[in-house]
Amino acid sequence: MRIDEPTHDQDDINALLRQLDHPGPPVSAEVIVARAQGRKPGWGRWAAGILLVAGLGGVAYAVPGSPVPGWVNAVVAAITGPGTPPAPSGPLPPPVPDEAPAGVAVAPGGDFTILFTRTADSGLARITLTGGSDVVVRAPGGAATFTSDIRRLVIDNLPISAVYEISIPAGAPRVEITVQGRRVFLKEGDRVTAEGTTVSSQQYLLPLKP
Repeated sequence: MRIDEPTHDQDDINALLRQLDHPGPPVSAEVIVARAQGRKPGWGRWAAGILLVAGLGGVAYAVPGSPVPGWVNAVVAAITGPGTPPAPSGPLPPPVPDEAPAGVAVAPGGDFTILFTRTADSGLARITLTGGSDVVVRAPGGAATFTSDIRRLVIDNLPISAVYEISIPAGAPRVEITVQGRRVFLKEGDRVTAEGTTVSSQQYLLPLKP
């Protein structure tokens, strides 16, 4: 409290404090709010503090069903106005991981095989013939893992809906694609044999169905 505030404020506060040691007539929150609003802001802050102390002295503040917490909140809200909403209680849900796309690039050599280890009812491979020198496979994050050597690329794919982007060099001598042991694509020189849909002479859509 500022030193230059009127002494009648201090007198009122002292009177309220003395009532903690001697039972007195009950004072409702509404009365204290009305008095606080009729005085300057300094008195309002002291009134809220006095109400809290009185509640703790006359009634157990934390007793279930006690009206004291509601009175204190009403006085503070009336004097200070609405504040920042309380933060939500309880643990926050963990963030959903955002997995980056996976991919691999392999030089195909003279005879190269791409093997999908599993079928997928709604899975799809999009094959594009390019002017590059490597076989490049891209997959959604978490959809597959890759193992490669000089003659083959093994795609250990999950049986889920996913689109695999496969780029094959147009100049590669021979590239074969199998799904769980079944051939679905074969490029030998300039000749291409493919199951599924032929989009153009450079692009093919292969379902990964059984």
